[in-house]
This record gives sequence, structure tokens and C-alpha cells, in this order.
Amino acid sequence: MFYLGEIAALLICWLFYIEFYWMVERKVLKVCSRQYLRKRCSKPADRLFFTPVSGKAHLGTLYYLNRLLVYYLSIFTLVHLLFGWAEILQGVIRTFTTITVLSLGLVAVLNSSKSAEYICANVNVTSKRIVLLFRILSSVSVVIITLVYLYFAWIYI
Repeated sequence: MFYLGEIAALLICWLFYIEFYWMVERKVLKVCSRQYLRKRCSKPADRLFFTPVSGKAHLGTLYYLNRLLVYYLSIFTLVHLLFGWAEILQGVIRTFTTITVLSLGLVAVLNSSKSAEYICANVNVTSKRIVLLFRILSSVSVVIITLVYLYFAWIYI
């Protein structure tokens, strides 16, 4: 049960990372057009980290934080998948997963309303009420997911 719960928590961490990635992508798109991005970022790694356009978009520490999060989550996922079943490591894995969920959850809550606006703009939702509703639902859902993880990881299991 612990192993499956922590795998679900890792999926939540990756979803929270996607929220962070959208924030970086929005910052890049304010400076660079989509055509410019397609032309400069042809490789998947360039598309993930925005390496060729990071100077033009003034990413600064966001560039390094993005790289750090991808490497950290990849290594952490690999370690968890390989050694998460061992009872000796369950406390360590639970602690690192909690720190990751809380830190990425905080970033996701801060960026969720802007992401909701971004999605509404792409879907052509123009009603201010509906956009506000999506912003609120997005923020509240991230908080609820984080609290549910904390409940199941530290009280239930």
C-alpha cells in the first residue's frame, strides 16, 4: 500500500512540475513567438529547458531551477521505483516526497490561477465569471491534493 501511495504522490509531483513548466513557458512566450521557439528549440531537451532562448527570455534562475527540478524528479522517481518497496527506506522516501509535494505544491498554488487564465485564453473563454471560477477551482484543487497526500502519507499509512 505504501509503495502505490508514494507512486501516486510522485505523479502528483510531476503534475505540479507541469504547472511550473507552464510558468516558464509563459515567460518565454512573452518574449519569443511560437515560430521562433519551434525554429530555435528543435531538440526535445531544448524544448524542455528552453536553452537556446533562455538569454533572450531573461529566464535567469528559472532556467536552472527548471533543470534542477527535472533532474531531481527523474532521479527521485528512479530511486523510488527501484527501492521504494524496502521498508528501511520508507521513512526517507516519505520525507523527501513530502518536501517535494509541499515545495512544488506551493509553486503550483501560486501559478495555478495564471495557468487557468492561460487555458481559458487558448480555449476562447471570455466570460470573466467563468475565468474567475476556473482560477478558484484550480487553486483550491492544488491545495486539496496536497492536503490529501499529507493525510494519507502521514496519518493513514
